[in-house]
Amino acid sequence: QELLDKLEDYKKELSGLRITKAIGNSAKNSKICSVRKNIAGVLTVYNQRRKMELRKKYKIKKFKPYNLRKKLTKAKRLELTPKQKVAMTV
Repeated sequence: QELLDKLEDYKKELSGLRITKAIGNSAKNSKICSVRKNIAGVLTVYNQRRKMELRKKYKIKKFKPYNLRKKLTKAKRLELTPKQKVAMTV
């Protein structure tokens, strides 16, 4: 929740800076870049935490969403599981 509050503050600050830039007061134009980077940092942390919570939730499930599965090559994904490799055929 605190991350979302920080994000709102940064977005308000950014909109204020953009308005001052449009008016023509160029005193704080260089601060726009740092505020945008702060927004990106907050969003990165928020998305990482959200994805980690989803991974915990789907860890015990049989099927996982595509974006939470391991990113392997197609050959590795289609390969037999270790249990299937050891199974004896009749």
